[in-house]
Amino acid sequence: MVADLIPFSIRDARLADAQALSNMMRRSWRESYKGLMPQDKLNEICAMWLAPRNFKERIADKNAANILALIENEIVGHCYALPRENRSVLIGYLYVLEDAQRHGIGTTLLDAAIEAFPDTVHVELNVLQKNVTAIQFYKAIGFFEAGPDPMPNDEPPSIKMTKVL
Repeated sequence: MVADLIPFSIRDARLADAQALSNMMRRSWRESYKGLMPQDKLNEICAMWLAPRNFKERIADKNAANILALIENEIVGHCYALPRENRSVLIGYLYVLEDAQRHGIGTTLLDAAIEAFPDTVHVELNVLQKNVTAIQFYKAIGFFEAGPDPMPNDEPPSIKMTKVL
């Protein structure tokens, strides 16, 4: 259920957004995974995986959809999606800052990312097994659990979720 809506806009990410996007994603990861993974692992991910250079590479990938949500010109959400075989789309990630959640932003970002690939009939994503909030969100919009996602031993366990359009 969506709480009171707040005005927001969405647009494609630009290379100039890389630093602000990195900052938003680091904040979102710290909000989303506090207590769900060891702090040292969270710090490592924020330092290495969420660095601005990585977002520049992702934004430059013209095969991917990089959709931002903004409130008063501040990035509050990001969805990164990639096409797969058989008219399927992989949602690499979808993050919305905690204080911007429950306003329709996540659903809007997800819809925009899927619309970037018009022939899509199937969407898949992975969710940290302990991230109950995200699992509940995806179930509420029609995804179902499709089983465990095989991960390296040093990674937290994840599950696959899928949705047929």
